[in-house]
Amino acid sequence: MNARLRTVLLFAIVLSVWSSTWLAIRLGLEGVPPVTGAAFRMFASGAILVAVAFALRTRWPRERIYYIHLAVQGSLLFCFQYALLYWAEQTVPSGLAAVIFATVPILTAIIAAYIFKLERLSVINVLGLLIGFAGVAFIYWSEVINASHASPLGVVACLIAPIGAAFATVFAKRYAQGISPLATVGPGQLLGGTLLGLIALVAEHGKPIHFTVVSAGALAYLTIFGSSIVFLAYFTLMQTISVTRLSLLTYVTPVIAVVLGVFVAHEQFAATTLLGAAAVFAGIWLVNSRTKPPVQLAQR
Repeated sequence: MNARLRTVLLFAIVLSVWSSTWLAIRLGLEGVPPVTGAAFRMFASGAILVAVAFALRTRWPRERIYYIHLAVQGSLLFCFQYALLYWAEQTVPSGLAAVIFATVPILTAIIAAYIFKLERLSVINVLGLLIGFAGVAFIYWSEVINASHASPLGVVACLIAPIGAAFATVFAKRYAQGISPLATVGPGQLLGGTLLGLIALVAEHGKPIHFTVVSAGALAYLTIFGSSIVFLAYFTLMQTISVTRLSLLTYVTPVIAVVLGVFVAHEQFAATTLLGAAAVFAGIWLVNSRTKPPVQLAQR
């Protein structure tokens, strides 16, 4: 397949799936405790991908950095992030959660510049950071303080979750170049699913689990499409596309997620939230402007 066509196809897969997983997570919570649902999803997907990796005779790196990489992805990307998001979506509309999570590119830029020293932020980029965070504050005021559509703690959880995702993404871009996506995603999700299961045993012990047709269907969709397929596509794209370009997905996914939430789940939004969302997207655009150099990759 032509390399350009392959990139477009993978980009389309990630965009379409991640636009719908927000609603699927909310539907999957029907009768299922949040962290328990996330654990089922991640462990099942990880087991499937590890089996596929062995069947395809995937090379498993033996370098120490590979195991550190798996620990970072498993704990932050596949555990910490999803534990918070699943818990938050009990009280936060799926579309709003997607809009708040759109701060990932802003956080990615901060982590790349100030923790990994991979980029330098210009005055325009810093202005974008300020505008983006102002937009988040405005959304918080609109949805929590003014309209009371969302739980304050749920919104805070949605704000914290992207930190783990952003750190894990930059770490993978910096240290995991050349590692097969299967060798990352499968074991990483197995680790994440195990950690989520341990959290569920402590935090949700004794809570009943009653799968409905809707929640079982949502879990199946999230396992196959929302975990296995989409993360393979994402890590494959990461090997050839800069983190900055890849983060452009967040311009579109929240818009589609909001539409799905309103028309499928009948979620409500304060009208002023759209202004806050516009500020977030404007901030993302400025943070990702061409005035800063691209991420430099480590050669392995």
